[in-house]
Amino acid sequence: MKNKRLFSVLSLIINIVIFMLMVHTLLNNFRTDILRNTEMLDAGGWVSFRYFTMLSNILAAIAAVIVAGFDVKNLIRDEYAFPRWVLILKYAGTVAVTLTFVTVVVFLGPMVQALGYGYFTLFANENFFLHFLSPVLAIVSFICFERIENFKFIETLYGVIPTVLYSFAYLPMVVIGKENGGWPDFYMLTFGGHMWVAPISLVVMYGATFGLAVAERAAQKAIAKKLLL
Repeated sequence: MKNKRLFSVLSLIINIVIFMLMVHTLLNNFRTDILRNTEMLDAGGWVSFRYFTMLSNILAAIAAVIVAGFDVKNLIRDEYAFPRWVLILKYAGTVAVTLTFVTVVVFLGPMVQALGYGYFTLFANENFFLHFLSPVLAIVSFICFERIENFKFIETLYGVIPTVLYSFAYLPMVVIGKENGGWPDFYMLTFGGHMWVAPISLVVMYGATFGLAVAERAAQKAIAKKLLL
């Protein structure tokens, strides 16, 4: 395997950056001396953990720091070896944050702009890390430097699991409604309270997630194989 030490170093650096960005975001999340713009979303403190954005980035950060640990081991032993479960976890986290990135870019960004806010509102402050930088870094590190041997097509389903699990909480809480202790439809899946649209939106999100999982599997198999072998 060519350049294995170089790619271990690059993987290590990127994954540590992903983890540190998440630590920084979580610390700021609980600071009381920061003025927050809550006109659109109440996203500070514990309430932020109801957002897929936060949960997907936490998953990606956990996977990143585990991969970084094996990068260190690989550098010490001059090898390239990861337990399969570690790379599958990194894959699931990468697909999750890719969904976050794509949803903001192609759906939520235009929606908030139509509501009178700027398109880049969702990329301000820590949201720049959560919605853009961390997802891009996760994609680059997974596709280029963390090859899964014999990556079976059926394993793309691992990439869909976080989205499906989150939907099991999101949809019931939206149906309950904020006035009854549930959640507002902050991802606008009901398009203004039309509950009959929600199941259709979920099917679309499942399909989009699966599409991203398939695309990232294909990209990883093509690019990482070419770079690492």
